[in-house]
Amino acid sequence: YMKLIKLATFCIALCSMLSSCSTEWYEPNVKIQEEYQDLTISSNGEQYEIPFEFKFSVTRTSVPMMSKAIRCRMVINDIASEIYDASFNNGLIKWYWHPDWEVQNGAIKAFFLVSVPENETTESRTISAQISIDNNWNDSFGIEEEDEHDWGEWITILSGIQEGN
Repeated sequence: YMKLIKLATFCIALCSMLSSCSTEWYEPNVKIQEEYQDLTISSNGEQYEIPFEFKFSVTRTSVPMMSKAIRCRMVINDIASEIYDASFNNGLIKWYWHPDWEVQNGAIKAFFLVSVPENETTESRTISAQISIDNNWNDSFGIEEEDEHDWGEWITILSGIQEGN
């Protein structure tokens, strides 16, 4: 009788696994890159493409996609800007898939496009581009109000001194 119950339990578990969908998991993997730290930035403003990657894996669950959202802000002279969704915004920092975004070694390449605005003053100023990664998994790359968020520490992906005009 116990063998029958074990067999039935195994069959139910196997059937549920086989009938479930695959879930793609995307986890941002951002490493501080020294070449984007302590920069001298033109007063005219500049754009930087800062590479990072998403760790990628596939499992069998009923949700088609799960990811950890990324938020961002620009800090100018120690004053933080509004906080933006790094995937869907018109802000100064956003992320994009790399043009050849196929999975390689369990990761997909992406990059942050950081647009440092023109410095219209004569004074030099400090610039920091920062991102924060959600510790919670959600079913969108973007920040949805109904999702629960547990934001990680701010990570400075770009820093420098911008010259005055």
